[in-house]
Amino acid sequence: MKKMIVALLAATSLLTGPVLAHTSLTAYGTYWDTDDSGAGAGLRLKKTFLGFGAAEARGGYVRFDDIETDMVPLDISINARLPFMISPYAGVGVGYYLFDSDATDLDNAPGYFAQIGVEATFVLVGVMAEIRYHEMEESYFDGASFNAGILLKW
Repeated sequence: MKKMIVALLAATSLLTGPVLAHTSLTAYGTYWDTDDSGAGAGLRLKKTFLGFGAAEARGGYVRFDDIETDMVPLDISINARLPFMISPYAGVGVGYYLFDSDATDLDNAPGYFAQIGVEATFVLVGVMAEIRYHEMEESYFDGASFNAGILLKW
């Protein structure tokens, strides 16, 4: 009997695994509220596993006009989430930030962040909104960023 239950659970997890996993691509706008404010855009590729976990990779572009600096944030993160149509999540990640500035002498810098957010998906499309808090080697850019975007899920 125990072997039959274990076999049924294993078969169920194999059959429902693809149903509980999905991939999404999100285009989002971002606003950074640090020592200087900046705005930009980015792309997020996310893979959800077993409904409750997700891994993300992102790339973006942020322009800080007051200090004439461009930043390209590249990061990865892991998230815990609730698998509902409206799905809150929280996670942590690491990033590498590329800077291009005429006004200041900035070096590219590693960093890390924490995030909380929510996604609402309807079949194959959805929206997301989140807040991230960044800490990086260049402390001038430590602070919050606010992101909102549209996603496609498959």
